Amino acid sequence: MILCLSIAIYLPIYFRLVGDRSRFFLLLKKSHPLFAAAAVASFFISALSFAWLGYCLLIGVYGALRFFERGGFYLEESLIDFSMIYLPIGGIWFTVYQHEWNLFGFTGMLALLTAIHFHYSSLFGLLFSGLLGRWLKDNHGIPRVYKAAMLIFILSPLAVAIGITYSRAIEIAAVLLFAAALYTYCLYSFKTKKVSVMLSSVALLFTMLLSALYALRLVDIPFMVYFHWLVNALLFTGFGLVGYSQLKPESHFPLAAIPFSAIAGQGRIGTDFFSRNAFVANTATHPAGMVDSMADFARSDFSPGKISPRIADFYINTIGYDMDVQPRWRRFFYPVARLYKKLSIVMEQMNFPILEEEFHTEIDSQMVKLVDRKDSRENVRAWVRSDKRTRKAIYVAAYSTHVNAVGERFYNVFFPLPFGGMTSVLRISHYGEEGVTLTSFSEEKRADHNGVYLTLWQKCFRIPINETIDVWTEDGCIKAYHASYLFGVRVLELDYIIRPKQTAITSRKSM
Repeated sequence: MILCLSIAIYLPIYFRLVGDRSRFFLLLKKSHPLFAAAAVASFFISALSFAWLGYCLLIGVYGALRFFERGGFYLEESLIDFSMIYLPIGGIWFTVYQHEWNLFGFTGMLALLTAIHFHYSSLFGLLFSGLLGRWLKDNHGIPRVYKAAMLIFILSPLAVAIGITYSRAIEIAAVLLFAAALYTYCLYSFKTKKVSVMLSSVALLFTMLLSALYALRLVDIPFMVYFHWLVNALLFTGFGLVGYSQLKPESHFPLAAIPFSAIAGQGRIGTDFFSRNAFVANTATHPAGMVDSMADFARSDFSPGKISPRIADFYINTIGYDMDVQPRWRRFFYPVARLYKKLSIVMEQMNFPILEEEFHTEIDSQMVKLVDRKDSRENVRAWVRSDKRTRKAIYVAAYSTHVNAVGERFYNVFFPLPFGGMTSVLRISHYGEEGVTLTSFSEEKRADHNGVYLTLWQKCFRIPINETIDVWTEDGCIKAYHASYLFGVRVLELDYIIRPKQTAITSRKSM
């Protein structure tokens, strides 16, 4: 009965609270009644339990795809992802129970309790923690303590199951960590001041005590069935669903709001990519810079008038400047970088300097207007950077900008790659007195679109790559520092010296 309550009644509310709108998710919602009916009927015809297992597997697949779509960013959404990812384990134990099988020494009531665990504690516990994370981000920001506890929470359901199966020591440690994470959730849930949410948390504190007593073997299974799971199912889950349905916290992940380029690369990109594929606009006047006006980026915490006129001119008249670049690869990544170079030099895209003879690379720039209709973004222009010595492309990118729901403007830079491309969405801010910094790092506010996104076969994902670019003036020229990160670890640093072309030519003639 307890398990049927989760399967037939609570899961549709779960779907509504997640609030996704993808076709896969909507299909899961619409097909739920059919599979829920099969699950209930499996108590009479055990073979129908395989239908529910298949449905749980589909939910798990969707959770994994949802996780990879964000590249692991946005912890509150990852909690919801793992609530789905763990559900197939519950489906397996449900099937084991219905067929009276023995799996890892579990059968009968033990198999049923394990199925209930993954249909309640992990499914709704992780859901509520993610929804509370959404609410905290809207109101106070997510505290570091909450983030750390929720990372533990993500791993705990599986750790508890492993401990029950293989080691009592692991089981006790996992249950205690699980309890600590849930206690942290309860503590922060009281900030909502929503009665239903607070009652749910009070019930959860009671069930945590019972879990600890069971782990210490101070209570037996019949006691757990009648008290722990009833309180968990009716009070913790029931009140929690009511409370969060009232709060209605929405996802902060802005993927659907970001305009992505419709262009897709082929095998070789190269300096002639846009002209070769007829993306260049038929016009006598092509743009000279990455943007037409820095004033477009004005907001409450960013004043374009404070930028150095020289830096502002560089962004508006980019091809009027010469650039020299010097790379610094982190030693740990250097062997991988040398292998990557063999690919990038053939592909002629993101062809970063690596070899010793490239350590002082002079860059040639070309900029052309692209057909907006073919790109699908607005006011798009291509900036192609190549090595003056080898004539090989270094960067081939299509530049645009876009605004978010509150009117803040972002750089939107697309790099074509085979079968798709990569988009870097950058937020501009002040750097020092007159400089600027652009960064893809951010997940703090609903309106932030910052991030690096990969498009493959027209499907977009946020990937664990980030970049920051600091630009300032020094010694009569513009200097820039460009750092690239993988999983938050700095991989590559590029130091630029940027001079007006006439100055650069004069300087070279005098040498």
